Amino acid sequence: MTSTPQPQGTSSSMVSPARPNSAPPSPAVRSVTPPLPPSRDIPKDFKSSLSAWWSTSSYKEARLAEERLLRRMASFEPSSTASLSPPSHSSTKSESKGWFFGGSSTSSSATATTAASKKELDDKLPVEEVGQIKDPLPLQNGLVATLKNVFIQTPNPNDAPQHPADPREITSASATSSLSDLSQTSINSSHGKIKKHCKKDKNQGKLVDYINTLEITSNENKDSKEAVVVLHGYAAALGFFFRNWDPVSHSAAETGRRTFFLDWLGMGLSSRPSPSLLHSNSNTPVPTRVSRAEHFFLSSLESWREKVGIEKMVLVGHSLGGYLASAYAVRYPERVSGLILVSPAGIPHGPEYVKYPLTSELSSKDKLPGSGSRPTQSPPETPQELDEATNAAEAEFNNAGQKPSASDANEAKGEAKDWAKQREQSLVRRSLMKVFVAGWERGVSPFSLLRGAGPLGPLWVGKYSSRRFAAQSEEDVKDLHSYIYGTSIMKGSGEYCISHILAPGAYARIPIVDRINRLKVPVTIMYGDNDWMDVEGGKASVEALKQAGNNNASCHVVPKAGHHLYLDNPDYTNNLLDQAIKAIPQAQVSP
Repeated sequence: MTSTPQPQGTSSSMVSPARPNSAPPSPAVRSVTPPLPPSRDIPKDFKSSLSAWWSTSSYKEARLAEERLLRRMASFEPSSTASLSPPSHSSTKSESKGWFFGGSSTSSSATATTAASKKELDDKLPVEEVGQIKDPLPLQNGLVATLKNVFIQTPNPNDAPQHPADPREITSASATSSLSDLSQTSINSSHGKIKKHCKKDKNQGKLVDYINTLEITSNENKDSKEAVVVLHGYAAALGFFFRNWDPVSHSAAETGRRTFFLDWLGMGLSSRPSPSLLHSNSNTPVPTRVSRAEHFFLSSLESWREKVGIEKMVLVGHSLGGYLASAYAVRYPERVSGLILVSPAGIPHGPEYVKYPLTSELSSKDKLPGSGSRPTQSPPETPQELDEATNAAEAEFNNAGQKPSASDANEAKGEAKDWAKQREQSLVRRSLMKVFVAGWERGVSPFSLLRGAGPLGPLWVGKYSSRRFAAQSEEDVKDLHSYIYGTSIMKGSGEYCISHILAPGAYARIPIVDRINRLKVPVTIMYGDNDWMDVEGGKASVEALKQAGNNNASCHVVPKAGHHLYLDNPDYTNNLLDQAIKAIPQAQVSP
């Protein structure tokens, strides 16, 4: 049953904090921090877009955009013992290799000297070393932050199961196989073009990739074997949670857990392996195609877990991150103590839903394609599917940030309200969207189109950022625009999962609702009341869990929020997250 929490102040369990969770740092805090160059204005015409495109330097530009968002932490304050003078060769790694330099002095000359020295040092660093805080950075509230790349072995697609819901064979081997198991051809294909984003593991001598990792943890919990791990969605990165870092970290700390915010492998500021690691041919059976794409992310998350020394996780996933968090929980149930899904993608059945049998149910070759069994190939998209996919794309990329009018009160919930009235007004736009969706189905990434747009790219992203995040402050929109564009034009990698996992219309090829009933842990699902994701999928999941004997499941609706509810109504969402995290019993793990 869906429950909608009461607005803040109407329930003792939903008390607003003295200081708003989403409030930016005070001027006093910012004054001790050397300023960063501000984000460029969002392009409004071709000339300004050309200028932005010409001067963008991808990875380092994205790191700079990430830091602008990091500085919004309400608790952020550089260590009072840090020096504003340029770091020497004998300085600590955090001073010489991090973006952050602090101190009590506010001298403009010292600040300028520090900023110049930092840029000079960063220019000399390998690209994967830029922007890290390798030593803990003390925060005002007793927490400490680190931002670093956690190196992992590259996922081996040969280890993917034939069906994503096949029971996992638990062995003593690592969840991620060594690259030595891959053929030399595969290694060259996967890494030949990304040398600057890969590095040798000094201990094992193997090529590995890395996951960009922000940890905010108290000293008391730094050795905890359980953590809250927050996972972003498609076309996003960990910086999108800038209004949630503080409250989520506090909630985790109060339950004895560490807190991590990650960029998925192949996305954000994590390394970008070759998309061939998750790609399947068009004639590949649907379950195998989905499983291979999922394995790319699930295996890398499991490898990351092992590397940081975590035994149990409370997974918090938004959109595609919610889908993947659910898939991970089903595949590695012994590693998950709770699941929190924030407007998750891929939950419900689509209009053209096909149930694909597990590998164990294919007992003979007679059940393979062409023998009269259930189809395992992806059927061609129907006109209805293309229309629904076009609607979904328009909802996210065009008017997703607009609020519904009063006249829409009796219409179906969802961010489709506003664009539904306009979707037939422009045949050109609808035609272009259908071309976009058809390309999606055939494996064309939307970001490849963006990269190919050249000087028009910043203008396109600017229109999306301005519309989708219209409720945010002007400064927030500018910084999000810089962050989105910087991470979107980097080498294509994990983004190519979309056509393998989701069918046209943004419905999963193997929906989570068919697997979630295996979970025995607490599950909380939440949507925005103006969300274009289908809340009925959340309700169906809760019902499936209860029918399987798991009564610790609930579905909530956040008021005045769309798909990015953690940004649209951060205080309400943070309170829901706080309740959900604290309601999950702390796992008993061996030290």
